Amino acid sequence: MGWHIISDELVGHWVAEKLGSGYFAARSNAIGLVKDDRLIAGVIYENWNGRSIMCHIAVEGRLTRRYFGAIFDYAFNVCNVEKIIVPVESHNLRSVKLIKNMGFTEEGRIKDCQPKGDTILYTMTKGDCRFLGDRYG
Repeated sequence: MGWHIISDELVGHWVAEKLGSGYFAARSNAIGLVKDDRLIAGVIYENWNGRSIMCHIAVEGRLTRRYFGAIFDYAFNVCNVEKIIVPVESHNLRSVKLIKNMGFTEEGRIKDCQPKGDTILYTMTKGDCRFLGDRYG
């Protein structure tokens, strides 16, 4: 019971289902947050190129400091990238708010490529990440 962090293929499938995109689930690394035996958040990482990594996030509950520490430590310290890229559909205002609150900034926009609007590309650099260090470890 309680909170714990997992890295499991099931997390990737859960995130893909929530985002409506199953194509990346089986080929990606994923980190999930479980509360009382229920998966409430997941992050999928894909398209690592040595300098950046693409990230997809699904959340259905409150996130913990330790989870923030884990997902950013993985990208910036384990994968050793300088930038995380998160594509968000412009009509998904809840996701836009979450990503902005995490500290991501809009770097680009692909117009009219979604059924309901644009894809916004949010990014964060290692130097701008406030989730690294002891407070979130």
